[in-house]
Amino acid sequence: MTTFPVVFFTEGALVVLGFWLLVAVDAVGAGCFDEDVDAEALGLGGVPVAVSFSLLAALAWSGSLGAVLLIEPVVPGGTPHALTGLAVFLTAPAAAWCATRMLLRPLRRRLPEEPGPPRTTA
Repeated sequence: MTTFPVVFFTEGALVVLGFWLLVAVDAVGAGCFDEDVDAEALGLGGVPVAVSFSLLAALAWSGSLGAVLLIEPVVPGGTPHALTGLAVFLTAPAAAWCATRMLLRPLRRRLPEEPGPPRTTA
């Protein structure tokens, strides 16, 4: 869907998809942003930055798309439609941030930022 506000979140989701495709073909490393971004300041630390921001982008996109699909048939065009789109544009990232923080809690134990010491077999 390419309507306001979904189009902005679609672009972010496409960037994330492109990044993970590059990781899949081994053109970049999954941890290439870990030194550049302080995700801990946003409450998204404890896992690799690529994971937390990918989850954030996916949730913002899906939340905005879902909201638009639910609201669009009900809200008439014109000013009410524009104001509703603006409300979705502002609340989708905030809701995605909250959901990302909740989903990252169990992932922190499974996807540590720093790899542990190598295991040796005796």
